[in-house]
Amino acid sequence: MTTPEPAPLSEPKPPSLVPGVVLLGLAAVLIVVVLIKPAMPDWLNTTIAVLAVAVVIALLGYAVWVFRATTRRGRAR
Repeated sequence: MTTPEPAPLSEPKPPSLVPGVVLLGLAAVLIVVVLIKPAMPDWLNTTIAVLAVAVVIALLGYAVWVFRATTRRGRAR
């Protein structure tokens, strides 16, 4: 019985950008809703604005994570 050959070391796959695009789209929609100011209660307008800020912060965090994942130290190009 022969032992299977180990798989060659390959470059790790880069992280997906789909979550970032979804967060960007959601933030854009929330920001546009706040800027248009449709007839809605003040508490709902404030809630949407807070959600928009939270989504933008999450988007920045995801961008930092993707940046760090793609620029690991010690990788020769």
